[in-house]
Amino acid sequence: MIFLLAVAGFAALFFVFTVYLLYFRLVYGHASETQKYLQEIDGFQKSEVVLPPVSVIVNTYNEVKIVRRKLEDISRLDYPSDKLEVLVVDDCSSDETGALAEAALAEFKLNGKVLRTPRRLGLNASLNLAFEGASYDVVCVTDSDVMLDRDALRNAVTVLKCFEDAGGVTGKIMPVSSGATVASSSEDSYRSYYHRSMLSESSWHSAFPGNGPLIVFDKSVVSSSIPVFYGSTDANIAMNVVKSGKRFLYVPDALIFEPVPETVSQQKLQKVRRAKRLIQVFLHNIDVFGNKKYGKFGTLLFPVKFLVHVVCPFLAFFGAVLLSLFFVFSVVYVLQVGFVLFVSLFLVTLALVKRFRKFFVSFVFHQVYLLIGLFSSFRKSIYWKTIDRK
Repeated sequence: MIFLLAVAGFAALFFVFTVYLLYFRLVYGHASETQKYLQEIDGFQKSEVVLPPVSVIVNTYNEVKIVRRKLEDISRLDYPSDKLEVLVVDDCSSDETGALAEAALAEFKLNGKVLRTPRRLGLNASLNLAFEGASYDVVCVTDSDVMLDRDALRNAVTVLKCFEDAGGVTGKIMPVSSGATVASSSEDSYRSYYHRSMLSESSWHSAFPGNGPLIVFDKSVVSSSIPVFYGSTDANIAMNVVKSGKRFLYVPDALIFEPVPETVSQQKLQKVRRAKRLIQVFLHNIDVFGNKKYGKFGTLLFPVKFLVHVVCPFLAFFGAVLLSLFFVFSVVYVLQVGFVLFVSLFLVTLALVKRFRKFFVSFVFHQVYLLIGLFSSFRKSIYWKTIDRK
């Protein structure tokens, strides 16, 4: 009975991932619609587009080490400087982040200001404050610890304005690390997988949840207010876009250079936090599951991604525990021998095939992070802890 339950758990797990990986990434990912989507993006970026004014929002908390670098990076963007407003939100930092940001705005001749909160509000509440204070309808949210490619904002805004049904867009993360570690290798594999998934999902309808370090949306057609006590910025904004009747698109030429956690402990801190906040958005928007009102996103994309992010980590844990119990207590020695042979063959494959090894390690890590995130997702999520990286 234990063996059958374990097999059932793993069978359900592999069925969901087979549907997601094969259908969305391999079959549809190479279909004509994805190619058409990429060609449209390429065509938009080569065409002459009247760029709208943009409010760029950078949320900070004790970022004295990096805030100047971030504003210098914004000043180098290939975007008309007279059409940029930069709002730095200082979420009641205990260091000199706000003062340094004001000095950097003046130094790099950026039109903008520092918004100081009277007490620490947390990421989502701080962003809501900035959205209200933004002068322009087109809003760009970018993290303080990432660098943007010179053309990233121009490419993102161009797609947003040229796609008639687009309400928001996100960019592509390029992991940056100082050396090859287990954590950085895992992240490289994950980002490669995530890139192809986002492309396929944009071809269908919308890329969800997108990439938080760069999000651009039009608040004149999309609700800019996001929940204060739960959910990630990118997933909440993406959900606002979809619920407004628009699409949230992935722009692979809007490049974001993000530093990767150097150790597994740092990666765990970052990934569990992200998993928790993403799962909160899934759980609080369960009304989208199977809802024809939201087109293919509601009937196909959201249900499959809900299963992948919320259900599958539990199935993996459930199946692994039951299979281990069976192996320890079973008296059916033939099955035990078969299990040992299977595991041995699997380990040999991991040792010999580097690409498969990187994917498997990344898969296991992320299932663990999602599972921890699931169990902690029922608590309010307001503050974040900075990850100390080089």
